[in-house]
Order: sequence, then C-alpha cells, then structure tokens
Amino acid sequence: MPRFTSRVAVGVLGVLAAAGVAGAEPKLAVSPAAVHPGDAVVVSVLGATSMPEGKAGGQPLHFFPAKAGYQAVFATALDINEDHVLVEVTGGPKPVSVPVTPVTFPETKLVVEDEMANPPKADRERIDADNHAIEQSYAKAAGAPLFTRGFRRPAGAATSKFGEWRTFNDGHRSQHLGLDLGESENTKVAAINAGTVVLVRDTFLAGNVVVVAHGAGISSLYFHLSKASVAEGDTVAQGAELGRVGHTGRTTGPHLHLSIHVSGGLVDPTSFLALPLAPAATPPAGT
Repeated sequence: MPRFTSRVAVGVLGVLAAAGVAGAEPKLAVSPAAVHPGDAVVVSVLGATSMPEGKAGGQPLHFFPAKAGYQAVFATALDINEDHVLVEVTGGPKPVSVPVTPVTFPETKLVVEDEMANPPKADRERIDADNHAIEQSYAKAAGAPLFTRGFRRPAGAATSKFGEWRTFNDGHRSQHLGLDLGESENTKVAAINAGTVVLVRDTFLAGNVVVVAHGAGISSLYFHLSKASVAEGDTVAQGAELGRVGHTGRTTGPHLHLSIHVSGGLVDPTSFLALPLAPAATPPAGT
C-alpha cells in the first residue's frame, strides 16, 4: 500500500507540473536588445503552441515555427525617426520597447566610368527595370523557412560596410545597402543558406545578380558576379555554388556584394548574420 500511494502522489505531481507548463503564458524575447537604423531584429515567442500575431513599429510580424515556439524577423527602418521600436504580440506577452541608437554612416568618394556615374536615359530605364525585378523577387521569400540551420557568412574581408554614403565622380550620391567582401576574381560564391533561386539577371549597376529566397521573408542577394552557376527555380543547399566573384556592373574591382532583405527592407548583413535564428525542422502541431 505505501508503494501504491507513493506512485499515485508522483503521478499527480507529474500531471500538475505538466499542466503548469501547458498553462504558462508565452514569453516574448527580442534580439538584439538595442538597435541601429538598418539592423535586423528577431522576435521570439517562447512557449507558444499556436501561430502568434504581432507588430513591430506598427508593422505586421510574419511568424514561422521555431524550436521553442515561433520567430519573426524584421528590419529597423533606415529613416526611422523614433527612439524606440515597440514590439507587440497578442495573447499575453508584455510588449517590449527596443531602443534605437542613431548612427552616422561614413562618407566616401568613388571614381568610375562616366557612363556608370551618369547613365543616359536608356540605361536609366534599364536600371529602373532591374530594380523592379529585384524588388518583385522579395515576395517569393514568403512562407515557411526553407532552411534548418543558421546562416553562414561568406569568406572575404569586409571592404565596404552597410550604410556607407558614396559620392561618384559626377557628384551623384547613393547609399550602399550591402556588405562588400574582397575576393579574387572567379572565386566561388556560395549560398549562405538553403533556399530557392528566384532571380538570375544581368543588371546595369549590380552586374550579374543572383537572388535566393530562404522562406520566412528572408532573401539573400549576390551582386557583381562574373557569371551565375544557377538558374531561376533551382533549389540550393547551404554552401552550394551560385556563381563566381567578378566586377560586372558599377564596381572599382572584383568583390562580392552581399545584401539581405527581410520584412521591412534591406538590412545590415552583419547584424542579420548575428541573429539567433532557430527554425523548427517540422512545424509544431496546430499550425
């Protein structure tokens, strides 16, 4: 009898513990805890058993199943004029206010071929079409993650960082929305994670471009390739060859330009690659 009573007691405690876990309110975590304009941010809802809804800075968050609940990634706007971003999730978790620290991006001057600094009308029309094609490709990254591991930074030393303002020889000024990595011409360019190739295009300014959609609203862009090794619709694994380093388009020498687009815009690749992303291998029950 004592042995039977002990087992009953243990069983009841186990049920209560399980009920306590099941009834626990989901927790909201945001990383990083403070941001700069252009930073990528991941929102994690820990312990949730169904797809949450939420907003960051008033814009909808697009969640995907993660190993400990759900996650969503968003971009801190480059032109943000607030000192914080408010992250809100329905269903219980307390909102989180993420401080925004202003940043002064560096300035540089570049000398390129005159037709690249001041393109004629026909080339400007081509540039508009190129930009439209790239922007349209972002929509193909919607849906569940196509990756199950963290993103891998390409090789090469950073030669130009995200956000840098560039003045070209004719006085034209533009902002650099990617990370330049110095590499020798014809070095292999590898996919930073698994995904689907959604755009392969010879563009005027960015040269030969490949865009990979990774799901979860995440796209990676590879500019100035000497050639592309993939076609639109190809499924690629992390590390798969996408092309070769080149200096096509408006460049001053061979390098890889890497851009990352998430919900809300282009983000600093360095900030994105530091995010603690942990997608679930299979969606949890109820999704």
